[in-house]
Amino acid sequence: MKKQLFTTLFFVLFVFTIQCTIAQKQDSTKTKGHKKEQVKTTTKKADSKKIWNKVCPVMGNAVNPNAPTVQYKGKTIGFCCAGCDKTFQKDPDKYMKNLSEDGSKFTGEKEKE
Repeated sequence: MKKQLFTTLFFVLFVFTIQCTIAQKQDSTKTKGHKKEQVKTTTKKADSKKIWNKVCPVMGNAVNPNAPTVQYKGKTIGFCCAGCDKTFQKDPDKYMKNLSEDGSKFTGEKEKE
């Protein structure tokens, strides 16, 4: 009985490890086309005058000047909350398309919370 339990536990851990490895590889291939210097997170409070956009490119809400910002292609991108910056970094080009040319309006589909 103990041997069967041990074998089952080992198998479950083995499958979990494989799934985690696959997920990591998939995440790394999503950002492969982006240069590391294009996207840089800033966790300091940003001067709201320096933030390029008025609305969050992920959620479409107003930018919170106390939320983290990201440097992207020479612009300081602001977000409505912590967490949106990480979502943005997964596919910045996708989320930049959600903003109008001047960054004042949200033109895309809002992400589900």
